[in-house]
Amino acid sequence: MGLDKWIKTEGSEKKPEKKEDGRSTRKHKTQPIEKKGEKEPIKLTKFVLICSKPKCKYKKVLMKKELSEKDRICPRCKNEMKVQ
Repeated sequence: MGLDKWIKTEGSEKKPEKKEDGRSTRKHKTQPIEKKGEKEPIKLTKFVLICSKPKCKYKKVLMKKELSEKDRICPRCKNEMKVQ
């Protein structure tokens, strides 16, 4: 009984192979699920707001459904802005 017998069995052992259960995400592409009660997309409108003071000339563009009172106030001079 030599040590070669023991060394060969340890070095030549094969690692157990992983079994695939068919759940690989790379092979299968997901398809979008269609819902019965899909909502219509919200339509946004573009608002161009310009400060009414000639010295300020602050300008901002907003994409919203509706403008609020807070949006109509100029952040620089606190004056009301015109909607263009």
